[in-house]
Amino acid sequence: MAVFVALSVETSRTRMADELEVAARTLHRLISQRVAQHDAHLTTLIALSSGAEPASGGAVRQVMESISRFYPRIAWLSLVSLDAQTAAGGEMGGSQGAATSGSSGASYPAGTSAVLVREVVDVPAGGGPELTPLAAEIAAQVRGRASVYAAGAGRYLLAKRAPAPSDHAVVLMIEAARLVEPEERPGFAHLRISLDDAALVDLPADASFGPGVSWLKPPHFEKVIDGEGQRLLLSLDRSLPLAALVPPGRLLGFAVVAGLLAAALSFGLGQRAAVKRSELVAQAAEARALLQERETLLAHASRVNAMGELASGIAHELTQPLTALLSRSQAALRLSQADRPDMAMISQALDVNVREAKRAGEMLKRMRDYASNKAPERARQDLNAIVAEVVALTCTDLERRGVALVLELAQPAPEAVVDAIEMEQVLHNLIRNAAEATGRGGTVRIATLREQREAKLVVSDDGPGIPDEVLPKLFTPFFTTKADGMGLGLSLCASLVERVDGRIAAENGAPRGARFTVTLPLAGEARGARAAAGNGSPSAEGRDDA
Repeated sequence: MAVFVALSVETSRTRMADELEVAARTLHRLISQRVAQHDAHLTTLIALSSGAEPASGGAVRQVMESISRFYPRIAWLSLVSLDAQTAAGGEMGGSQGAATSGSSGASYPAGTSAVLVREVVDVPAGGGPELTPLAAEIAAQVRGRASVYAAGAGRYLLAKRAPAPSDHAVVLMIEAARLVEPEERPGFAHLRISLDDAALVDLPADASFGPGVSWLKPPHFEKVIDGEGQRLLLSLDRSLPLAALVPPGRLLGFAVVAGLLAAALSFGLGQRAAVKRSELVAQAAEARALLQERETLLAHASRVNAMGELASGIAHELTQPLTALLSRSQAALRLSQADRPDMAMISQALDVNVREAKRAGEMLKRMRDYASNKAPERARQDLNAIVAEVVALTCTDLERRGVALVLELAQPAPEAVVDAIEMEQVLHNLIRNAAEATGRGGTVRIATLREQREAKLVVSDDGPGIPDEVLPKLFTPFFTTKADGMGLGLSLCASLVERVDGRIAAENGAPRGARFTVTLPLAGEARGARAAAGNGSPSAEGRDDA
């Protein structure tokens, strides 16, 4: 808008200055033609009254009357006779003195040369000014060349002497205001016609055009009228109203168009930004999905690695049900070959076989589930049951290490919406780290508890604890204090816990040892929070119930 206003002001100022220049030059040409006509009238009257055969006074008067009638701006015409006299002292008397216009009763010092003006013909009679004060100046003119004199009241006189030896001169009185016809005057301009810096015509601009601004120089035109010896100056000034410089309609139209364009541009940029944000959100979602996929693969690899470490203990566990199956089967076989088989003993042996086979199957199922690469399935889980599953997998390894295991499980059992396998992996990693830290003869404690709206799993040991400089870095990927460690176990635990809106923290116990706390939203609280986030959608609540 600022640029538009600046351009509009400059364009309008240039246009208005050009208009003033054209109007002023046209007016100057017209006035110059009229001034030239005045000089022609002087020449005609001189020739008529002072030629080789001068016309009679009546003929001269008739021509003057015709000029006065056709040229109203010529207010008065006069043919005068200039007589130079030497005063003898006192009043100039006699018939000649009485006949001198404007000089009757005038006194001059003795020996002084005086010019007497006698009006031969004037039209209209007696309608002109007193010429005596100008007599000497008119007499001193160059013959055949017009001179101009101020006459007051917006008028000026043109006088021209006849060629020698005639003592005649012709004088015209011009109404300066009538040099400009009303229809020729530019109403938007302040017009002045001046003579020797004195204003003859001073016409201000029409009030309808309004005042001009003060901070912009108005256009100005000034030029001398082309007339021999007439020394008239024409000047015009044009004010620059604000409404003309910046037309309200044009400004409003541009503002509307600019506003629409700005709105369209803003909308387009907004859409572009929205598309960019959508792309960034999609890229972030893809990155999260890729990260979760890699974390899932890492978790699977970690579980498989853990199963390798637990293989010897699992093999020992499987040996017990297999040995029992073998011995009971052999006993049942012997009983069945007796002359009188004891069906009660055989049935009891078979019951034991069934129980031990189920026990081995459960152990194998637990191993398969733990080492599987199934997609996470969040559901409402009993945290005490998860602890029992992990203990069943790790108890043999803890016995081999000489580490005691103490369980402090809350009743009723706290529940959380989690994936059981992932929570088992978190708990297994924490138990294994605690066992390695406490060493033979140490104790590992596992506790579950409820605190307000949260469920907690706490794994603590009585080992040497965690150095203060290590604590802030524990969950950083690839940070480890073990010589053969990769630094991914605790980082993976943190990722798996955060997936289910939980958190994990580590601290040193009192007086010794370390304590890791996994905090999860209680199942009912998690369902309520997610239902509120999803505006209570049935689908969200259905997933939690599942």
